[in-house]
Amino acid sequence: MPSPRRRVLPRLAQTVLTVALVLALGQALAAQGPVRQLLVGPVTTAPPKIDGLIEDACWQGLEPVSGFFQYDPINGAKATEETLVWAAYDQNYLYFAFLMKDSRPDRIWAELTPRNEWENNDSIQLILDAYNDKRTSLTFALNPKGVQKNSVETIWKSGAALRADGWSAEMAIPFKSLRFSAAKLEIWGVNFERYIHRLKETDYWTDVDRDLPKLQQSGELRGLAGLKPGYNLEFFPYAGVRTTKWEEETDTQAAVGLDAKWGIRPNLYLDVTASPDFSEVESDPFIYQLSPYENYLRENRPFFTEGSRYFSLSTGDEYHGGGTSLFYSRRVRNPRFAAKLSGKTGGFGFGVLGALNKSEVGAGEDPRDGYFGVFRVQKDVFKNSQVGVYYAGVRDGETRNQNVALDFNFNFADFYYLQGVAARTFNGGVPNARNGIYQLNFQREPDAGLQVMSGFQRVEENVDIRTGYVDEIDVQSFDLMAGYAWRYDKGLFKRLSFDLGGTFRQDTHGRATGERYEVFLWSELFNLIEVHGGFDFGRSRYQVLGEDDRLVWTPEFVRTYGGNIDFSWERGGFLKEVSVEGSWQKRGIYVEDWTAVVPGTQTGVEAQLVLRPRSNLEWSVEGDWIRQTVDGTGAEAFNGLAYETALHYQLTRRLFLNTRLLGETRDDQYSLDFLVGYYFGAGNIVQLAFKKSERSDILGTVGGYSVTLKVSYLLRL
Repeated sequence: MPSPRRRVLPRLAQTVLTVALVLALGQALAAQGPVRQLLVGPVTTAPPKIDGLIEDACWQGLEPVSGFFQYDPINGAKATEETLVWAAYDQNYLYFAFLMKDSRPDRIWAELTPRNEWENNDSIQLILDAYNDKRTSLTFALNPKGVQKNSVETIWKSGAALRADGWSAEMAIPFKSLRFSAAKLEIWGVNFERYIHRLKETDYWTDVDRDLPKLQQSGELRGLAGLKPGYNLEFFPYAGVRTTKWEEETDTQAAVGLDAKWGIRPNLYLDVTASPDFSEVESDPFIYQLSPYENYLRENRPFFTEGSRYFSLSTGDEYHGGGTSLFYSRRVRNPRFAAKLSGKTGGFGFGVLGALNKSEVGAGEDPRDGYFGVFRVQKDVFKNSQVGVYYAGVRDGETRNQNVALDFNFNFADFYYLQGVAARTFNGGVPNARNGIYQLNFQREPDAGLQVMSGFQRVEENVDIRTGYVDEIDVQSFDLMAGYAWRYDKGLFKRLSFDLGGTFRQDTHGRATGERYEVFLWSELFNLIEVHGGFDFGRSRYQVLGEDDRLVWTPEFVRTYGGNIDFSWERGGFLKEVSVEGSWQKRGIYVEDWTAVVPGTQTGVEAQLVLRPRSNLEWSVEGDWIRQTVDGTGAEAFNGLAYETALHYQLTRRLFLNTRLLGETRDDQYSLDFLVGYYFGAGNIVQLAFKKSERSDILGTVGGYSVTLKVSYLLRL
């Protein structure tokens, strides 16, 4: 008979879920207030030139909207400067014109950067919810130099110009670039966001309450009719040659590849890529391996990053630092071919992905390629909630791994969230028992007032997700954090919060593995300075490598306590960003082969400095230093500094130069990336890249380099 203690958490989960469903249903039935509307007019003259001057005849007969509200610093106040917006359309494009008036035009700030790279600039952003489902949107933004930033990689036209009374901008967005339902053109969701750098002010066209989801507070775009999207087919062929030298071995390869996108319907897209590994993705940063758990690395390949929201769990992989995900695209290391189908219809969002991973044959290994398959469906329910199913599997030679999950994300009363996942993993030769993953998270997180966050997670010992990522197994934990936040409209502080919390951990057999209690203070100042700090204490057992390299828990607890403080200032301009984080912790220190843990001390300092001496030149440097010592003897167990410095020079709008140096001192290794690129049309680019790396080993220094020339061309039908 199970003990009452082990039944408490399931009963609690059932109670919380029941309450959430009742509140969510009530919220779904709540009446909606009036919304602001923008009428889009048909273009009856020549289409606008899209030069940013807003002097074309098509704008003259249209009525603009204005009357923006502050979102920050004073939520709900009238915007300091006036903004006007016009909208028009024809069969091919959706057009917008913007006039951003400014009483101090000499202090308008903009950077000349690659697309999507500017930060803290004066800017205007279009937020377009073409499904009008209050859940999904695309964003298109411009700074005063006309540099684009958008939420998905797509081609659109734009222009911007400085004026005596501020600055102006124009956008022409092809309907081919939008996902929408051709049967529901009457109303689209829309909003506009303006950022004024000198005032650190963010404004929206609608009065956006910080405590409510932004998309729920959008306005409406009305007047679209008779659209015929036609073909939406993009081909992105590329060719290149690469010479690689490592020690005394030299190899030269030529390759061709193809990316393609087909808009089967306005709300259904097929993406295909062949030979996507022949690309100039930045080198991964050096990350020290200080535990037996796998480090989580960010995905940089465009095919896998675009539309990744269709393949994430409702618990949000990014919130757990990797945590648990059924599909971790870095598992597809060297794909020969990959395709994905994604879209949304009838309240269902879905994604299907398949990839053929090239075999990396070693001695005694199976030479056959690996086949990855992913299937994801989510259904919108209530006002702003979803339920979904997930499948991810791989067949690699004779081995097969399959993973399935049910998940949900309920939002009720606007700032209450309940998220959960139940998943199982199946592997050939492994018993289909104790192979589950269960997560339940609850948050009450308004901008100001009482804040509560709690969560339960259980990952059983036979879990092995070969398509995805899991950081720990044989663990269950319960987290509870409560605090209060204050928001101010003037003075030194913009926002303050104070939190108390605790974490209780067990293995999946109910044996205690640790507790941690923490206090945390967070502050944000009006000058964009943030200062955070905290202290924690507790005790912990650790997982070490046992027989057959399986993780086992240490029998003894280690007392833990320590603190951290974090300072950051994202001001923009010459001193663009500076941050420093320091930490000190009494904890368990792993021996070099991770087979044991000893009590010790870990000290760390992480810092970053970003300078922009000119609008088209940026230099950054950052470092992460960690030192570990053993209690009692004071012996140094680890001492290492990982560093990175980068320089970006945008010589013209078409020509750019990037250089990046990464290194670390523990094993005395470094990697140098150098890239020069030239755009000879929208989406067309020629790139010359040089990479060099060296590391030290017991025989001396080993290293090599590669030189790559690549040409890419966009053909759009």
